[in-house]
Amino acid sequence: MLQNFGRRMSSRSVPKFPRTVQIQTQTGCNAACVFCPYPDSYNEVPKGKMSDELFAKIVHEIAGYRLTKRISPYLMNEPFLDRAILEKSRYIKKHIPRSKLTVTTNAGPLKREIVDDLVRDNPFRSIYISFQGIEKEAYERTMQGNLIMEKTRENVEYLIEQRHKFTPNLKIVVTMVKTSMIDAESAVKYWQSRGVESQYTALENRGGNVKEFDGLNGGQKRIFKDCTRLFKQAYILWNGDMVLCCTDYFKTIVLGNCKESSIYDVWNSPRAINIRRNFIRGDLEDNPLCAHCEIAANLPSGNV
Repeated sequence: MLQNFGRRMSSRSVPKFPRTVQIQTQTGCNAACVFCPYPDSYNEVPKGKMSDELFAKIVHEIAGYRLTKRISPYLMNEPFLDRAILEKSRYIKKHIPRSKLTVTTNAGPLKREIVDDLVRDNPFRSIYISFQGIEKEAYERTMQGNLIMEKTRENVEYLIEQRHKFTPNLKIVVTMVKTSMIDAESAVKYWQSRGVESQYTALENRGGNVKEFDGLNGGQKRIFKDCTRLFKQAYILWNGDMVLCCTDYFKTIVLGNCKESSIYDVWNSPRAINIRRNFIRGDLEDNPLCAHCEIAANLPSGNV
């Protein structure tokens, strides 16, 4: 499989502009999921909020190239903690109407007033809701933070109800990471019975940053050498730094800064090109993030 992956990637040109862009409008999350590096990285990396000027610069550059198919206004954070996230998402939709605007949330901040605002003028193609399992104890032990299962489920149920009434084309997917702590299969069936899509994805150690990976993994594992993220997706932090991957919570590999330069120039920089070339060759000596990235084997890897 890995040999086929290498041939496939080497024969296909990397797009001159990323097909997917994730934008961190601000830092912060109300959860502390056991499968996520956020709790450990919280005190290690700078915190802040993207300026309106930088946000507009990023959006207009993406609009100018007309090559980006999906935009996600979140990265390593809970997007709805940003009180202006709907306004910013509508701004993206206005200037890049053909893009698929997608967001992932733990639904904790999705209060009724936010849902009501969302469905009145919905900017999203799809909303993915991270909801770990359906049993209270397992859910709260997994997601931690200030999330209470009953309250969060009520938020999700209300979103589903309002979606049916006002914006039936909005795709809602309840997703979870398959770990030994939850009954993912039962949870998927529950949400499907509620009239929305649901799935579980494979557990990753996120570039070696999840310390509990082995304990959470219920089966075998393998090095994630067939990952395609670095070939088609750009990840822009609140201060303009473009990191190599959405798993780079500690900013191990910064390709450049989109405030000082441009997305295009950072994406096509010698550093970025060299990292991709070496990845295909299997040379990860200067790429510790990918070198230590493991994924649970024989399970779906979902939307990576």
